[in-house]
Amino acid sequence: MLSVNLNNFWQTEKYPVSIAVSKTPLSAPFYVAQSINAFDSSCVTVDFEHVIGGRAAFSKVLLGEVDFATSSDSVIAFQSLTQQTFVTHAMFVQSDNDVKLITRTEDNIKEVANLKGKNIGVTKQTSSEYFLRTLLAIDGLDIADVNLIDYEPEQLINGLMNKDVDAITPWEPFAFQSHQILDDKITIHDTKNLNTLSFNLISLTPDLASIEKAKCVIQGLNTAINYIASRPEDAKEIVIKELGVSAEFINWVWPDYIFKLELNQSLLLNLKSQTTWLTESHELSNITPPDVVQLVDSRAILQVNPSAVNINY
Repeated sequence: MLSVNLNNFWQTEKYPVSIAVSKTPLSAPFYVAQSINAFDSSCVTVDFEHVIGGRAAFSKVLLGEVDFATSSDSVIAFQSLTQQTFVTHAMFVQSDNDVKLITRTEDNIKEVANLKGKNIGVTKQTSSEYFLRTLLAIDGLDIADVNLIDYEPEQLINGLMNKDVDAITPWEPFAFQSHQILDDKITIHDTKNLNTLSFNLISLTPDLASIEKAKCVIQGLNTAINYIASRPEDAKEIVIKELGVSAEFINWVWPDYIFKLELNQSLLLNLKSQTTWLTESHELSNITPPDVVQLVDSRAILQVNPSAVNINY
């Protein structure tokens, strides 16, 4: 008599997937998905490679070391001018207060206009640099009005402490770490709502097999984001444990985060604005800004949540 193991027969095929995940609370949906085994109900087995910053994560994708990565929209814009063999499959979080302007209190820098002629520590080709550009533009200044000093994100605070720079624009958790270490010796300027950063799931330009993998990753992220919405305190505990940070820090950043799966027109507008600025301000006038529509691929997310896509092609 022929016997059949129906459980194995109906079991969904699992695809091995590697993802470079930037070590930041912005990556919370990935940490939550892993903790609650959200990927088990999709069709991927996931291996995380933890890195510092979206630029480092992006590099791993371009080098073929991982299948996917987390990346800010600013890194996508910078990379699009040199590499157009990649796409974003989905935004999964936005924040209007993740990157911050920090100065030394003793220097009495009260407003952005006071930065003219100053040395500013940034992490170039990331949201750190673009954030500074936005702040300067609001006060009628330009990148050319300051001296940019490039640092790895974890080294920005040292540049400020050593007085090598007059200001820094770190993202979290480095802004909070600066606050903990230097306390009233620094001023963290109120720049909330002046610039919105998004984190995205990116890969090399995909074939059909990669689209299937992206769909499965997004399914896991969707489960995790629903968990974050329904059980925020539990989600915070997962992030605290994963990053080894304090509850004070998570409570510091959490109100600024909107966790939601999307591919929308605002992302395209942000990418267009940033790529245009880059070609005009970085001596790249010989480079034509890319068609930003080509930087997104909605095929995977449409299979998970069609209403999450709002793009005018």
